[in-house]
Amino acid sequence: MVGHTQYDFSGETAVVTGSTKGIGRGIAAGLADADADVVVNSRTDSAVESVAAELNERGEGRAVGVAADVGSTDDIDALVDRTIEEFGRIDLLVNNAAVWPEEESLVDSDVEQWDHTMAVNVRAQYYAAKRVARHMIDEGIEGCIVNHTSQAGDRRTGPFGLYGISKTAINGLTWRMAQELAEHGIRMNAVSTDVTETAQTRYEAEQEAANDPDRTAEEILQARGEQRPLGRLGQPEDLADAVLWLASDRADYVVGDIVRVSGGGNLA
Repeated sequence: MVGHTQYDFSGETAVVTGSTKGIGRGIAAGLADADADVVVNSRTDSAVESVAAELNERGEGRAVGVAADVGSTDDIDALVDRTIEEFGRIDLLVNNAAVWPEEESLVDSDVEQWDHTMAVNVRAQYYAAKRVARHMIDEGIEGCIVNHTSQAGDRRTGPFGLYGISKTAINGLTWRMAQELAEHGIRMNAVSTDVTETAQTRYEAEQEAANDPDRTAEEILQARGEQRPLGRLGQPEDLADAVLWLASDRADYVVGDIVRVSGGGNLA
């Protein structure tokens, strides 16, 4: 590997939605290791308190858990207000929370499933970005907003359904909102995932293994990783590294970009 990087986020406050497991937890941990103050979020009090306690052992910053359902704009308001109350400011918002519906057909899926997916995966990212951006503009904070999207938002085929549609929308949100925010010194970008080792990925492998008695979930996950040009599955830490870079002064001329963290999977 060429070059070595260390990040210092001391004195900076970051909010990471959906950060008690998987990619979100990895991002929150990366920020805590870089000494940021971190707000951990999910829908459950016990989960956010437990993860915040663990992160408080990692770096010099402080971690606080705030339970909020990002599908509710009222809950997003409460999340933003509580963060400002605790730390006085928000320097970084990472819009990570998402759901992956399991509709078998877009034709047969119901409108309620559409509404829920778009509320959590799209409206929440827009509304949280809008609230945090207004705070940053009013306080003169030249901060960062990083959205979480997916290769599913780029691909025109495959079983991605409502999830893929929602991520295509996030790509568009990132491109269009970034231009407006840049005028205030606020940089919005996105990180895009491919096959990353998370609870969702493992669940999919277990479902596939249930229908194929000759293969285990572990074998399926290993095969998925080997299909990537780099030969392995992505890890939450890979996404954390991308977020840390985008939010740092090393990326201060990067605006409205989608950084594809996919081990080369985006080339397929």
